[in-house]
Parts: sequence; structure tokens; C-alpha cells
Amino acid sequence: MELEITMQLLCAQSPDAQVRTYAMTLFPHLVDLNPPVMLLSLSVELSNDAKSTESRKIAGVLLKDLLDFEWDAIDVSTKSRIKTSVLQTLGSCISEASDIASQVVAKIASIEIPRKEWPELVGSLITNMTLADAPLSLKEATLGTIVRLCQEIFEPNSSLLTPYVSDLLNGLIFMAERTDGVDYYELRSSAYETLNAVVRCCNLSETSRIIAKLLLDFVSKLEQTLFLQVVSRDDRVILEELRTSLFGVLLAVIQKLSEAIETSPVILQVANRIVLVFLNLFGSGSRAADQEAMLAIGALAYATGLGFEKYMQGLIKCIETGLQNIDEHEVCAITVGVVGDICRALDDKFLPYCDVIMPHLIRDISKAKLHRSIIPLVFSCFGDIALAIGEHFDKYVPLALRIMQSAFRVCAEVDNITDKEVVAYCNNLKRSIFEGYSGILQGFKNSSKKDRVMLPYAPHLVWFIESVAKDNQRDKGVTKAAVEVLGDLADALGSNVEMLLKDCKFCTELIDECLQSDDEDLKRAATWTKGMIGRAFSVRV
Repeated sequence: MELEITMQLLCAQSPDAQVRTYAMTLFPHLVDLNPPVMLLSLSVELSNDAKSTESRKIAGVLLKDLLDFEWDAIDVSTKSRIKTSVLQTLGSCISEASDIASQVVAKIASIEIPRKEWPELVGSLITNMTLADAPLSLKEATLGTIVRLCQEIFEPNSSLLTPYVSDLLNGLIFMAERTDGVDYYELRSSAYETLNAVVRCCNLSETSRIIAKLLLDFVSKLEQTLFLQVVSRDDRVILEELRTSLFGVLLAVIQKLSEAIETSPVILQVANRIVLVFLNLFGSGSRAADQEAMLAIGALAYATGLGFEKYMQGLIKCIETGLQNIDEHEVCAITVGVVGDICRALDDKFLPYCDVIMPHLIRDISKAKLHRSIIPLVFSCFGDIALAIGEHFDKYVPLALRIMQSAFRVCAEVDNITDKEVVAYCNNLKRSIFEGYSGILQGFKNSSKKDRVMLPYAPHLVWFIESVAKDNQRDKGVTKAAVEVLGDLADALGSNVEMLLKDCKFCTELIDECLQSDDEDLKRAATWTKGMIGRAFSVRV
């Protein structure tokens, strides 16, 4: 029999310290006396819509926190009552209660499903999604619970999810395609986002046929949107939201199928259709749809590798449009990132498109109204392009590196800033500058032009590395990038930079700092850099 604990729960949040302390010391005592009764009482409190929202929230948090310690001590009958109670609470009209109930369900599942217990849970969640007269609040909480299950239990490539994948995906698609009421249009995006979470967690080797079919089905769904009639403004909004969601699913599925060589051919089978629907839709709809569409193209480039070259003639205008769209900076930022994806896919086959792409990047970064989040992406993209086309990047070096050197100086001027947001941005900017330099240096590594082209910029780079090494606000990413670009400098230019690095105290200190770190990534970077310097010329570091 459960206890009446509302007053104790509210006292636990009392502004009176004495009352609060008494309540908090009472709970452990009650748990120790009878764990099953206490956990059941908390679940009943959480499920009772007549109780205050505050007491229900506290009950849910306490219940969730106690599960790790007390769940195994509870009898099967009481466990069943608790599980039934929290599942019912998912449908509460009080969002705070349904949200914490979702967390409790996921927590119990994280204990039981790995033990092959609670096999009926997923079926119950699917019923919640597909039941015609289930309230909107229940469906929303159910979707949130499935996402939490993916986060708590079904880690990427987990076999625990495999028995449920087909039914979950079918239930989510059924829910997303319901059209009987406004509520379902509102739920559709959430249903597809949940589907994406399931796809990302799938064990590909065990679900490859299901995921491959999903790719074919969603390409077809996108193609069908080309022929949907739009009568009103509401129709247009609904259609653009649908296309955004469908491109989002396509992105998740392509990325999943790209994880294995065995499943990549499935992507090649529909690549032409994906590019064609992209060409028909990009730039004609909403910003969100363009973002998801461009991300899907980046994933397709990664999946198809050199085979992506045949699409470049058709896609280059869309890429230009994305790069020019600085007013919608999210689209522009994603397009810059996709240029990097394409560079990695095509390598030197990207060369014919550089004279189109590079001027856009240079113009973008020269515009005062460019959103600052795009600047680090452009610098990293310079490195991607240089790495892809090698010594042919020489024609862009003077302008690109002059812009990066200007950013050096801006970074140096704000080293003493304490605003956390500014510090985080500057760290991101510094890291991107180093990444850009690393790509350019690596691109020239085997070129006879490297000394003539890159050596004039080496002193400025060394100065920037030194200034960053002295910065006590640099994060791990900046530190790693700084050490790596130091190694790239030695690797590419060798003894030509001996005078710059010889007896260089900050080099020794930076490398030693990383070697003594507990972080394995920093240790590896420092070990490699130390080897590059030692191999290039005999400098003790």
C-alpha cells in the first residue's frame, strides 16, 4: 500500500531551511524502511493529476534517482504497478508530469531491456503512437520517450534495438502520414525526427535491408512532393515542412548506409534521383528545407566519393546560390561545410570548380554583414580545398592567407576578454585558422613550389602559434590544432624553418604540456609533431 507523501515532497522544496532539511532527511529513512512502498508511492504521486505540479515533479525526480539503487530490491508485482503508472502518466495534460514520466520510463528501460525484461514496452509505445483517439499529449510524450530510449539504451549500432526496429519505423511512419486533423501536421515533424534517432541507433549489419528500403521509400516520398498541389498559403507551409522532414530522414539514412562498404551500393542506385529532386527543390522553398537538402547532398558526396563528380556540373549553381545567401546564414554556413565534404570526396577532381567556389568564399568573408559563425567555416574550407587540389592552390594563397593573418590580429586583440561567449568564438576562430593552415601546408607538402609559396608566411604562423600557446583561455581543440599545425609546418617545409623553431622555448613548452596531459588525443598530436620536427631537422624539443 502506497504512502501519502505530498506534504513531505512540498516540504522538501520549502524556503524554510529547517523544514527543507527535515523533509530531505526523512526520505532516505522512508526508503530504507520499505523501498517497494516508497517507489510505488512516488509513482502514484507522479501519476495523480489532482496533485500539485510541483509535488509531481519532485516525486518523478526522486523516483528516477532511486531506480539505480532500489529497483532490484522490488518485487515483480510492485515493479509492474510502477511501470503501468508511469506509462499512463505519459498522457498527462500537465507537460511537466508527462516529461518526467518519460524520463522514468527510459530509466527503467535502461535497467530492464538489456536483461531482456519489459519486452512489451515498445509495443505499448507503438500503440500510443498509432491509436486514433489517443490525446496529443500522449503522442508527444511517447515520441520523447523513444528518443530517450535511443539515448539511454540503444547506443549507435546496438543490437538491443534490432528486434524493435521494423515495428518502430512502421509506427513512426504511420503516425507521420496521418492527415486527419491539425494535430497530426504538428506531430509529423516530431515523428520524423524520432525516426531519425532510431535510424542512427540501428545496428546496420542486422537491419541493412530495412534501412535500404527506407532509403528507396523516402526518395519516392520526396519525388511525390513535386506533384502536390498548393492552393493556399497554409498548403505551402505544410508542404515545406514535409520536404524539410523528408530531406532530414534522407540525411540520416544516407549517413547510416555509408557506415559500411556493403551497403554503400544502395545509395548509388538512387543517387541520380536524389540529385534530381534536390535540383528541383533547392532555393524554391523554405530556409529549413534548403538546409536539410544541402546537408543531404553533403552526405551523398561522402557516400559516393569520386562518383560524385558527375553531378557537379548540375549542382555548382546551387552551391553558388547557397554561398551567396549570407542573409540566411544557416544555409550559407551549411553550404560552406558541404564544399568541404565535396573536396574530401573528389580530391583533385575538385580543381575545375575552384575558380567558381573560391571567389564566393573570399567575397563572403570580406562582407561586413557576414554572420560571424561562417568565418571559421570558411577558413577550415580553405584547408579542405588546398588539401584536395594541392599545389594548384598557389594562386589563392596570397589573398586567403592575408585574410587569415587579419583574423590572427583580431584574435590577439581579444586574448584578455572574459566574456564566455566571446572566448568560445575566438577559440573556434583560432582552431579554424590552424586547420586552414594545416590543409594548405599538407597540400603543398610534395610540391616543388612549397618553399617559394609558403615560406614567406611561416614567421607569421609561428608568431600566432606562440601567442596562442601563451593564452590561458585556449581550449583543447585550439591546443591540439596548434600542435598539429606546428608539425605540419615542420613536415612540409623541413629545414627551411629551422631558424624559426630552433631554441624555440614555446614549442618545447607546448609539446611538453600535451605530452604530460591526460588526454590521449593531445598526447598523440604532440608525439607526432615532435617526430616531424625531429625528422625535419635536429632540433631538441
